[in-house]
Amino acid sequence: MGFHYGYEKRKFDMEWSRLEQEYRAAGMSDEQIADMKEYDWTWFCSQRAYLNRVQGLPSEQYEEELEQSCLFQKFESLSCNWDTGDVDKHRFGWLSTIENERLYQRLCELSEDDLELLTLLIGDGYRQADVARLWNCSRSAITQRLNKIKDFLKNP
Repeated sequence: MGFHYGYEKRKFDMEWSRLEQEYRAAGMSDEQIADMKEYDWTWFCSQRAYLNRVQGLPSEQYEEELEQSCLFQKFESLSCNWDTGDVDKHRFGWLSTIENERLYQRLCELSEDDLELLTLLIGDGYRQADVARLWNCSRSAITQRLNKIKDFLKNP
């Protein structure tokens, strides 16, 4: 659901009418009140921008296009269907998605530790520093190992 500017602006103005009276009664100057209102107005505008651009996508699956969320109808590229029929389900299943036959053969020749390193970095999204912490070694050791893997994959 988006941000209804007119409704929210009326609420903001009504709240600020009340706050302005409270602030005057508390002895604040016009300049201080104006600064407070400017701050709140900046926050109001940032909330408006955020809520207009961020919306949750429904997770339901619909048989017919008319039942879909208007966001799915507007942005068809957001929905996708993965073909997982031929993907290997074990830890290094990503290897079966490699289309370059030579690269695939070279990757299959790597040790299990090297494949695990590539899986952690590429498949699981870890950084080199994260893997180094996981394996209790230095980041430079991970970098050296990656360089060896790259050299192995480049040379036939």
